[in-house]
Amino acid sequence: MAETAQRRRFVFSNYDSPSNPFYAGGGAQAIHEVARRLAIRHEVRVVTGAYPGCRDHDRDGVRYEHLGRENSGGKTGQLWFHFRLAGRARRGDFDLWCESLTPPFSTACLQRQTARPVVALTQVLAGEGMQRKYRLPFAVFERAGLRTYRHVIALSGHLRDRVAAISPRARIAVIPNGVPRELIELQPEREEHHIVFLGRFDKGQKGIDLLLDAYAGMVTDVPVPLVMAGAGDPKTEAWLRRWMKFLEIDHHVSLPGRVSGTQKHDLLRRAYFLAMPSRYEASPIAMLEAFCYGVPVVLCDLPELREVPATCAVKTRPEWVVDLSREMKRLIRDTPRRHAMGAAAKEWVRQFDWDRLAARYEEFFESALANG
Repeated sequence: MAETAQRRRFVFSNYDSPSNPFYAGGGAQAIHEVARRLAIRHEVRVVTGAYPGCRDHDRDGVRYEHLGRENSGGKTGQLWFHFRLAGRARRGDFDLWCESLTPPFSTACLQRQTARPVVALTQVLAGEGMQRKYRLPFAVFERAGLRTYRHVIALSGHLRDRVAAISPRARIAVIPNGVPRELIELQPEREEHHIVFLGRFDKGQKGIDLLLDAYAGMVTDVPVPLVMAGAGDPKTEAWLRRWMKFLEIDHHVSLPGRVSGTQKHDLLRRAYFLAMPSRYEASPIAMLEAFCYGVPVVLCDLPELREVPATCAVKTRPEWVVDLSREMKRLIRDTPRRHAMGAAAKEWVRQFDWDRLAARYEEFFESALANG
């Protein structure tokens, strides 16, 4: 990391965290990976949402501080966190604050609450999606809020372009998510057995409904198991099981829950490919992890993922179940193509080393402090 003249006080804010029982998603993982590397030389805190049984604690040198009501569920917890965030920022016990834009409102306009620099971290801009879902003007709030920031980190070129169109005066750096260096250097013993989905069970963003319908259209011809590793809210998980039974694929699909360690390692090293039929995305860590294992990805051709080369991912038309089903079947049957894509993916992912990306965060933070 770059040498700085002094030890800084950095604060990240994000409703989700690695210990959150409702989500514990990739965005929370990404913030922790950056924060723990910055904590080697700086004081770093993560202000995150409260949940039942939570306690403030230290993790890998990072202080986690919970905000909101402990007895709230996932959705109401996000609202309580959002409403209390401004008051927390006004305390001013930091040199720079990095605000991860959190649904449903995306931005809490924290730069309006302090004279110290606030960096907006745009993991995803959810305003339009929230507006479609709830029929409330979340996109309007999001655009107005983005104009209040002078410094922005975008996870992709697409997000940078969207933010720049809304706030032309903002200083914007594109810094994607990453993976640990030891995972990049891993040379796993590949053994293809199943298709894998890895992430949150969610229809609106992650497209698990598209995946199940597409898989039902191919499994009779290509009887390869599907492993869906992850979790969702009780309502979504109940729907998932009902829909699997309705499609008569429940005996082909396994649901191991959230996975980590050896279990996750085995799932990835034995995958034909990762299925990622998301309706919108940011910089998905699951995709980068799959690439580290030499596993290609079948995904929807989204503007957010335009940087992902066709040499290591099959891109299908968004929300076209027939196209998704056909391309998954083709990739299963075409072993030389699949292996060539896996090798290309393993090479491409080398640029996403968390150590290097965290250094870029630090450099951008220092430039924000210098420019005010």
